[in-house]
Amino acid sequence: MRLQTLLGWTLAMALPSLLWATAYNEMEVVDLQGTVMVQHAKASSTPTALMTNSTVEKGDTLTCYDKSWVILKTHSGARIGLDGLLGPTIVNVDEFFLEGPDRQIRLVLQQGVLFLKTNGYGSKQSFFEISAGAVVTSVNDTEARIAYSPAEAGLLVQYFTGDMNVIDKDHEEKMQIHHSERHWKSGVMADKEPSPVDDLDWINYKKFFNSEPRVAPGSNNFLLTGE
Repeated sequence: MRLQTLLGWTLAMALPSLLWATAYNEMEVVDLQGTVMVQHAKASSTPTALMTNSTVEKGDTLTCYDKSWVILKTHSGARIGLDGLLGPTIVNVDEFFLEGPDRQIRLVLQQGVLFLKTNGYGSKQSFFEISAGAVVTSVNDTEARIAYSPAEAGLLVQYFTGDMNVIDKDHEEKMQIHHSERHWKSGVMADKEPSPVDDLDWINYKKFFNSEPRVAPGSNNFLLTGE
């Protein structure tokens, strides 16, 4: 009886540590609209449509078609959005591994727009990177929007809050001014000083993660439904 009690207490003490050490290698689709396809790593696999509550894992390639969008959530609560409102967005999940305090995520943005609402870890093994052409964006606890056009070799980084560095061919730029944006061209910074983010972009950033229709620029200010 005393042995059973001891074993019970031992399991109760060890369970939180066991749960903390659990490895997660997939993201959940929490919301989407329109057509978003996933191609799994196996060459023979057929692209399939993502649905709410389905999962995305390492090796998957996601294509978010025109006027579609999807929001993914990691087990740590970070949210990643693919937006096709201005044209298709294609992203490859190059690395995805979460275990305890370690977070290792690398996304390859082939083209299009990413919305990021991430959280950070203190582990030295952790990283969260977005590769776009010759530029790598490193994020920690960050709110940001990234747009990449391979045809123009152009990258736009809109930084709202948090900890964010951009590594290009020449140097590493730490984003410091909240609600600012910078441009890169062919892997190098195209402007000497950051520009302020338009207030409408911040409004639409929040609307995106609330799954609300966004507001279009211009005098009419009509809502973008994505349809």
